[in-house]
Amino acid sequence: MLFRILVTASAVVSGGSAVYLYLFHQRLASRIEHHTHRGTLSSQSPRLLLVNSVPEHDFTKEHFALHDHSSKQLSRDALPKNISPDQLFTRLVRRNMTAFSRLPQAWMIRLVSTTPEELQSFKASHLGSLNFDKGDLVCGAYRVVDRSENKVEFEIKMKNVDFFHGRLALGYREIGDHIVFSSETFMWRRTEERRPMPLEKPLLQWMHETASWWLLESGVKYLMELES
Repeated sequence: MLFRILVTASAVVSGGSAVYLYLFHQRLASRIEHHTHRGTLSSQSPRLLLVNSVPEHDFTKEHFALHDHSSKQLSRDALPKNISPDQLFTRLVRRNMTAFSRLPQAWMIRLVSTTPEELQSFKASHLGSLNFDKGDLVCGAYRVVDRSENKVEFEIKMKNVDFFHGRLALGYREIGDHIVFSSETFMWRRTEERRPMPLEKPLLQWMHETASWWLLESGVKYLMELES
């Protein structure tokens, strides 16, 4: 499945495999609405659509940021009618974070996870029971900092890495008879910091895009296949 594709992408691949991976990425890109921005922060920076826990005083030219947003819209009629949108959203987050726990990105975090809370946060049985309340830890590095009916926002905090800050937010909104499910990632560091953030590295950026788009695409399909 996707984790095999991502593992292959991290190694030297043959020309044929490289073409396949490129086409897989492009196919996902054509199915997901997405945009990415990078640059120095300011009050004129692109507006964050889901993330709202970034301190206002960090929106200055002293900080450099990476921001991406992905979304998938579908008709409400395509989803189970006896399950409310907020319940569907919680199921989506449970399913997607469980799927993420099996990807290479999560494996790398698991390698440095040692405490009982960190180790528990990767287990499918644990992830499948969460309501993602404030304070919950997911996959060792994602701590819920904001929760509402239609959004979960995580602080990204990796062990022994303190030179950048990160947020991941998942949410949905209803537009007429459609529902839009979204994912937003935001990372920032001080401008003078020379060490690159994970998403400044081309391979990790590609892996992030592929995983994010695949989780959104397959997560929506999962909801559509739930029994009414």
